[in-house]
Amino acid sequence: MSDSAEQLNLFDIRTEFPQPAPDRIHAVELKAIEIANSFGVQVRCIRWKNNRRVMASVGKNGYLNLNVIYQRAKENDLRALAIVLAGKARKQDQKRFQKFIEDHLPRELGVGKSRLIILPPDGLFHDLNKALETVLPLLDKPLYPMPQVGWSPVRVGRRGITWGTHRNIAEGPLVLVNAVLDAVKVPNCVVEHIVWHELCHQVVPPVPNGNGRRRVHSAEFRKMETKYPRFREAEKWEEGNIVYLIRQHYRRRR
Repeated sequence: MSDSAEQLNLFDIRTEFPQPAPDRIHAVELKAIEIANSFGVQVRCIRWKNNRRVMASVGKNGYLNLNVIYQRAKENDLRALAIVLAGKARKQDQKRFQKFIEDHLPRELGVGKSRLIILPPDGLFHDLNKALETVLPLLDKPLYPMPQVGWSPVRVGRRGITWGTHRNIAEGPLVLVNAVLDAVKVPNCVVEHIVWHELCHQVVPPVPNGNGRRRVHSAEFRKMETKYPRFREAEKWEEGNIVYLIRQHYRRRR
């Protein structure tokens, strides 16, 4: 592999995010092989890696090792990668290659138990930026600062799921949505409701309840949450499907 094909150093990606369907991954593999060969990179098989510190490398016997984020790649993204691997990248190819990484690579914030892994908002089935745009007009005044949105790794317990969370990080407010909801059977209103719920936390902070603790979901908070017009529909779906989502999650892990 040429010097121009050296990739960014990355942290290990060992997280639980929904994966594309097998037929979609297979289609990406075939297209990656076709494009790589067309640029003189001899490939006969794809190996997916999630613990490598590089985006791609050409191994022995015609293996192309690809980071799992490329399972979400489109044809033009695969073409840019192949051009970089072949050492023929022009400025626009390099830019597309870098942009794909920035748009799809999970971010890592903090260390230890407080460490956050954040997948970009454009999921497999739902785009959190679109959900944010949908609910922002419900606010009485512009929101400042505007929060970042992203998917968090699938974390479920046998008794429940944390649908989302609102955090304040060095860069500003952050809304995370559990990636268990990035599924084809999850209605848009559910994702929008979770984003709206977390925005309400930014607008209506916790209030003291008199015993040294704070009430996170105050009466004011609950009133504001119901401003989302599909609030009841979304809550009903969440309550009725929580067991299904937990089972699906554990079935995927087997």
